[in-house]
Amino acid sequence: MKNKKKEIVEIEIPSRSLRVRHAMCPNKHSLMDEEHLINGYPSITVLAKYGDKEGLIHLDPVYGSFTNIYEIDLQEGECVELFCPTCRVSLSEHGQICDECLAPMFAIYLPHGGMIDACLRVGCHHHMLRFTDSEEIARRLLDTDESNDIF
Repeated sequence: MKNKKKEIVEIEIPSRSLRVRHAMCPNKHSLMDEEHLINGYPSITVLAKYGDKEGLIHLDPVYGSFTNIYEIDLQEGECVELFCPTCRVSLSEHGQICDECLAPMFAIYLPHGGMIDACLRVGCHHHMLRFTDSEEIARRLLDTDESNDIF
């Protein structure tokens, strides 16, 4: 099969209009945490390391909302390392740099080849949603029965 040319399509959506239902580490372990709800939804839980400290961060599953719960004291502006709490694989996206503050990025994997990239600097809210299966995203975006739960 010949190499396909890639096109970048930007879709503007209202902040807080999508919710992550399934998030995974690169080894396919679920990061969803039914025990720690944020705004009534299961959080995305990751293990954070900062200096000699280690603790969990429960990330808001609503895309564009940042009501996160920290079980570790973090300094605003510092970069942290994030890992899967199950297998401890790094979530860092090697070679990916934040467009806003130039810090490293991390990735959370979604079903059907999608991912969310976000900045590792505490307080920076730069993030982006990427899909590799264009047919799947088109089907989900055009399916009005699925409301805001596309992942």
